[in-house]
Amino acid sequence: MAQTSLLQGKRFYCREWVFHKIQHCLQEKTNNLIGVTSSTPCKQPPVAPGGGASNPSTLTAGSTKAGSSWGVLLVGGPGSGKTALGTELLWPSSTQGTQRGMQLQTLAYHFCRADDSDTLCVAGFIRGLVAQICRSGVLPGFEEKVREPAVQSTLQPGECERNPTEAFKR
Repeated sequence: MAQTSLLQGKRFYCREWVFHKIQHCLQEKTNNLIGVTSSTPCKQPPVAPGGGASNPSTLTAGSTKAGSSWGVLLVGGPGSGKTALGTELLWPSSTQGTQRGMQLQTLAYHFCRADDSDTLCVAGFIRGLVAQICRSGVLPGFEEKVREPAVQSTLQPGECERNPTEAFKR
């Protein structure tokens, strides 16, 4: 499923502080991979400039285990800016700013749309990410792993819906 955003191509305003937070989290992971130690994991809700709390969204960047999966997950209520932020990260509307170049670090993405049930289905989310990662060619051996019968069976419609955690792990 090819994913886009309804906001693609629209002008984006503000929230530069969130891009700094994401960049910090990703840089922290890079530093940890090359031997620079960090005292705290970057898993915290963002704070708006001036110290005030942000909208009800949460920015989480983390690894499931040392040296494995890494990513940023934006979670929030309707209207909190998740789609706008994700769109600006993937298709920057500005030629300046922290968000420029972050799309080069993107392996896969998913946008949920309340009016499109396919985007709300966990199995569609998993299969969409798998397809994007396969097309990227960035992870050596990933496509071969996905072709394995055990992995294919977990990605099948029905099975993926029944056991999405197993499908995501494989």
